[in-house]
Amino acid sequence: MNGDNNLEPDALINFKQLSRVGSSDAVNVVVQFDRIAKYDHSFGNWPQTLRFRVTKDMDPLPANALEDIGEADMGDGKVLADFVLWGMQKFPAKHYMLIIWDHGQGWRLFTANLLRRARTVSKSRAIAPADNARGLRAESVLVRNADGVASSQGQTAPFRSAPGAPYRSVSNDETNQDVLYNRKIQDSLEEALHGKKLDVIGFDACLMSMIETAYALRNIGDYMIGSEELEPGLGWKYDDWLKAVEANADADGETLAKVTVDEYKQTYTAEATADPATTLAVFDLTKTAQLAKAVSDLGTSLTAKLDSELQGIIEARSSTMTYAPGYDFYHVDLGEFVRQLANKTSDQNVLSNIKTIQNVLSAGVVANYAGQDRLGAYGSTGLAIYFPATERDHLNDPYSEGGYEKDNTYFPVQFVQNEKWADFLHAYWSRVP
Repeated sequence: MNGDNNLEPDALINFKQLSRVGSSDAVNVVVQFDRIAKYDHSFGNWPQTLRFRVTKDMDPLPANALEDIGEADMGDGKVLADFVLWGMQKFPAKHYMLIIWDHGQGWRLFTANLLRRARTVSKSRAIAPADNARGLRAESVLVRNADGVASSQGQTAPFRSAPGAPYRSVSNDETNQDVLYNRKIQDSLEEALHGKKLDVIGFDACLMSMIETAYALRNIGDYMIGSEELEPGLGWKYDDWLKAVEANADADGETLAKVTVDEYKQTYTAEATADPATTLAVFDLTKTAQLAKAVSDLGTSLTAKLDSELQGIIEARSSTMTYAPGYDFYHVDLGEFVRQLANKTSDQNVLSNIKTIQNVLSAGVVANYAGQDRLGAYGSTGLAIYFPATERDHLNDPYSEGGYEKDNTYFPVQFVQNEKWADFLHAYWSRVP
């Protein structure tokens, strides 16, 4: 739980939600919690990183912690791996679920400011967390109640937060000026787990349900939970979630992941916290290699047939809505894009590739929720993919950091390196500037 950024108030809210229920004889809830003592001064205003076994009605205070590990860099993969190993050794269990908590780099109200600033930053480095903090102080007028529901100018809603480098990073540590790239998660946990897999890896963060993310996790987890769309600042409602988990304490990873999606759906279809632009899905990571090959095969077919297929690709892409509309993100639902493409082509190889992708997605997405506003042309079948519609969009992407270049060495994205989707995109962009 990375509250070492402007999400410190949300972290405290979610911790207290967990403690409304607490651990049980069958379920241990263990939290590594980093704060910054900057955006919220309650509960002792401590700034370091503490480890807790959350019990009923516990407050997040140093006196209640099992361990004080000082100031930990939550953007460091080794810090994540150390916590996972500590939790497994201290609280051995039949099943393990790792939740990586962070809502990205910024709040919705200063997203436009963040994006303007991002375009002035070199693409070779991440957007500085301190920039986000200044934007928050200058522009945010939101106030949260104890359940995390925010109000602004008389309007109450579980507003959305916008992340940075979403297909590459998930946790932003302001004190250490570091972010947790997907590659850091992948490399550190593969080394730490020595071939073992966690039952579930869940992201209480924005825009993480992507094939790029699944590919990074394929050797360290059985199931991935993530959202194709931005998550509301409220995120997962942990008291309701934990009640459901403890009611299914003997469940396997798939069932536990499905319970999480069910609870998320209930939260964002309830009247008090309704948000019809929310999504959450579970993907079976054992299907990742098969899906990646199918996407590579499609990319190869489209690259070879660009002369005849280009217009159909352009039309299919323009017919598929982009997540986080208006905020310069370029993620589209993979299932919806290939469905649109199938209507634009008569090439039998392309159609065969599309059918394979659809079959693997159908088998791999074992649970999926999408609010009414993320159906239709969004598709929201469970898993997104990076696809800027033009080369200009890609070059101006403030979050790309060169991640979709095959020769990138800055925390390279393995899906980009190993598979053929990036090759197709670059061939496509050469025709669609």
